[in-house]
Amino acid sequence: MKIRFWQKTYILTLILFLVCLNAGIISLTLFTHSKSVRSAEETAGAEEYYIARSFERDLEDMLAAGAEQSPMLLMNSYGNFYAQRGVFLAFKNEAETIFSNLPASIDAARGTIFHKNIDGVRYIVICSEAGGYKLTFAKNVESLDSEFRALTLTYVLTSIVISALLAVLLYFVLRKLSRPLEDLQRTTESIEEGDLSITADESGRDEFALLAHSFNSMIGTIKAQLSALEENAEHKQMLVDNMAHELRTPLTVIRGYADYLERVAVSEEERFAAARYIISEAERLTKMSEILLDTAYIRENPPEMSEVELDEVLRGTVERLSAKARERAVELVCETEEATVRGNALLLSMLFDNLADNALKACAAGGRVVMKCSASRASVEDNGKGMSADELAHVTEPFYRTDKSRSRSEGGVGLGLALCRNIVEAHGANLRFESEKDKGTKIFLDFTT
Repeated sequence: MKIRFWQKTYILTLILFLVCLNAGIISLTLFTHSKSVRSAEETAGAEEYYIARSFERDLEDMLAAGAEQSPMLLMNSYGNFYAQRGVFLAFKNEAETIFSNLPASIDAARGTIFHKNIDGVRYIVICSEAGGYKLTFAKNVESLDSEFRALTLTYVLTSIVISALLAVLLYFVLRKLSRPLEDLQRTTESIEEGDLSITADESGRDEFALLAHSFNSMIGTIKAQLSALEENAEHKQMLVDNMAHELRTPLTVIRGYADYLERVAVSEEERFAAARYIISEAERLTKMSEILLDTAYIRENPPEMSEVELDEVLRGTVERLSAKARERAVELVCETEEATVRGNALLLSMLFDNLADNALKACAAGGRVVMKCSASRASVEDNGKGMSADELAHVTEPFYRTDKSRSRSEGGVGLGLALCRNIVEAHGANLRFESEKDKGTKIFLDFTT
């Protein structure tokens, strides 16, 4: 069984607190007891000094009065009087003990103070001199030990109560503090199972809330990346499907006419027509592969940029397509102002060639195509067949044709506007279409550099 973080924190915090608490209680108990012992020793010392001085005065007074009583009587009087107060005395001369009511025999050098345990009872013993005799003072301080035991018991009970209270409070506090982590753990488990719709709770202003916010931001980024990957995968799959479909037609034509030429006796005119069809479809396959290669190259290799005269690019397009425009009986007009943009001249020429070529194909005889540029904008306008809103939404997709039969008859492969889109993106520009069915199309290109 794994111990969770909050459980580890709970155990370690509780142990640390108990160690510190009990160490403090023990230190406080010992300090209090030590202070009581010193106080008892000072009190005993004062009492002993008082008794010794009183005995000396009484002994001097008795000797001065010429009394015939023995000092033994005075010693006995002192012993009986102080014994009732828990103080025991012994008087000795050099050779023998004159008087003693001590609970046990005690012998120590004069000027010493110490504690002695007699029959389980603590005594403070002081040895001094009084009236030429060696005085042994022993005071019963059994209360010190009983007070120490009572104090220890009080502190132990206090420690137990405080420890129990802390254990309960610490449990609930740590459970509350660890709840955001547990929520985050459950969130990660759900995400691990594939549920990206779940989010972590960001309520609060502590580090857990910041962590949850960062986690949710990360999930948002992952979802966006996954969405982009899925969209890219769908786009690639659609590209593959469309390409397979597009390849099937020319390959079928080529194979059919090749078989026709191989197996059937045909006239020179029929052979020439079949060869023309084969060459036409082969050229369409070549054009398709070239555009695909150009698109891939542009996507993988950022083009070299320089200052380009946009008006010259448009005039060059008009010159290249003027013959085709005359064949289709379409007017191709260039209305330009001086305009300089940062770009790649070759790619821009490919871009406007494709846009103008599509515009020419969209126009019937007598139509009109106008190419314009000014400052940072260029446009290609025609009055051809136009497009619906649904067609506009897909017009830059690879292999998409608004008029499939017309495009194939004219050698189109449905990749021109897809290539245009890649060229525009490589230049950081914006491409926009406006079109209305049977009224024509306007294409606007806005340069941001």
